[in-house]
Amino acid sequence: MAMTPLQRKAAFKAAVTLRQVTMAEAAATLGVSYNHLSLVLGGERAGSARLEEGIASFVGRERGEMFERRVPSVRGKTKRAAP
Repeated sequence: MAMTPLQRKAAFKAAVTLRQVTMAEAAATLGVSYNHLSLVLGGERAGSARLEEGIASFVGRERGEMFERRVPSVRGKTKRAAP
């Protein structure tokens, strides 16, 4: 089962603290803005596969541990798979 948004945020913030960087610096390392990163971590916006992989790597976890699996929708957009 994937982490909840609260667990994801906490894990990411712990990794930021351990690396002694700011959230903004971590976001820049991942190639996104702080706001976008915050929205993805909070589950308010879907991140790209590349971003989700980067976040998981930053935290030291597998992508599947942090984010729900997504499946393609009928219109070509992706959506979260049902639990």
